[in-house]
Order: sequence, then structure tokens, then C-alpha cells
Amino acid sequence: MSTPQNQSPYQPPYQAVPPYGQQRPRPTHVGKQITAIILLVAGPFLGLLIAGIGSAIVLASIATSGDVITNGQQVTLSSNDERTLYVPEDAIASACTVTAPDGKEIPTSHSTGSHISNNYGSYDSVLSFKVTKAGDYRVSCEGLSDTDPVLVGPGLTFHLFHLFVWPLAAGLCSGVACWIIAVILLVRRHRALAAQTQVG
Repeated sequence: MSTPQNQSPYQPPYQAVPPYGQQRPRPTHVGKQITAIILLVAGPFLGLLIAGIGSAIVLASIATSGDVITNGQQVTLSSNDERTLYVPEDAIASACTVTAPDGKEIPTSHSTGSHISNNYGSYDSVLSFKVTKAGDYRVSCEGLSDTDPVLVGPGLTFHLFHLFVWPLAAGLCSGVACWIIAVILLVRRHRALAAQTQVG
């Protein structure tokens, strides 16, 4: 089958050629700049997110490491244990005492401001104490019924703060890593633009 006389043969698409002596537009490496800006902004938020999640996990482990008993029951403690007594957040405990196995009350100190939650509910701290001998210690709080739960667990004292070091360090390192990568990208973009200028 012959080609009609009035149909011109196939021609490739026309491509504009830069005039003589004029160069094509140089790459500006905008992608590196945009990525660097995103990392600079997202770095602190990522660090705070990681630190917050890690701290929440630590708090959850502390909350679940205590013993939940009912008011007036005994809890088994080891020698030199330091514990904080927590009562339900909606309860009003006028006075709480801790009685040693020999029937004598042990010294306690007032403790407020600590709030923890576990599968049994939410609790507020009322007092803290330390035992010198292992045994069964009875915990009683006036204003609570015999069926109200009482949590005897570790307090958020200074010696427990080391547990928060790792999540805080992980959050800090992740934020710094984002900033380092952003700086590297900006330096590479600057060097690429400088090299193009020297060639031109």
C-alpha cells in the first residue's frame, strides 16, 4: 500500500536547541534544600515523640511493679524495701498507717504529687516508707472501706530517675541525627552549586 502523496513522512518531535553560546538551565538541587528544611523542623518533634513514648513505657512498668491489696490487708516486703502508698484518686484517705510484723507502726513520711495508673485504676500517692526487715506489713487507711484497693509500689524517687535516661537519650540522639543529616545535605548542595559556578 503506497503512502498518499499529500502526507508528509514521519518527523520526530521538535526540540528547541539553545542558541549558540547559551547554556541549558543549571540544576539548583532544590530537593536537598527541601529535605534539609524538613529534617531541621521534624528533628525536635521526632526527639520529643521518642522520649515521650519511652518515658510512658517506663512509667507503665513502674505502675505494674507494685502490689494491689485491699485496705487493711498485708503486703510482703523484703529488707530495705522503699515503698510508696497509693490510694484511688477519687478516694479521701484521712490517715494511713503501716504496721510491722511485730505489731508496731513504722515511721512514714507524707508523699503527694505522684499519680500512676494500671489495670486496676488510677492512684494518687499519700505516704512513703522504708522497711528494715523482711516480712508481712499491714496497710490501713482511715476513710477507706475494707474493699477499697490500695497500691503499694515503688515511688518516683531520685534513684528511679536513671530509668528515664535511655528514652531521653534516644530522643535527643534522634533529633541530633536529623540535624546532622540536614547540615550534610545543605553542605553538599552548596558545594554542587559552587562547582557549577567554577565550571561556568
